[in-house]
Amino acid sequence: MSKNIAVDDATFDQITLLARAWEVSPGDAVRRLIEHFQRPGAAAPAAAGGGGQRVAVHALYGGVRIEGEYDPATRTLTVTEGPAIGHYRSPSGAASAVLQALNPKVKPNRNGWSFWTITENGRLLQTLRHP
Repeated sequence: MSKNIAVDDATFDQITLLARAWEVSPGDAVRRLIEHFQRPGAAAPAAAGGGGQRVAVHALYGGVRIEGEYDPATRTLTVTEGPAIGHYRSPSGAASAVLQALNPKVKPNRNGWSFWTITENGRLLQTLRHP
């Protein structure tokens, strides 16, 4: 049995965009988002200006997806799933730890601001960086 919910045009457009990016139906995109935020320890969606809330981020390296949370107030990043789980003083420190864990032969220096992607919107973490 199919159920329907009403959403405004802007929300519908965002759901459709997310569904296209994930190559799933709009209903599957909504289900995936709900499942993500029902997981223990999942980050709450970021408010428009960050608002001090943690921002769910992820990175893909060598075919491995790494999950994390960025804290705009402290500019720290916590790797929550994948190699190098832990709390780091910067996005770059977290990125370096992930590289060392996944590929110890490569030089681990990475710009964390361009390594991590904001899970909610697919943009680089760099877009939240303040001068």
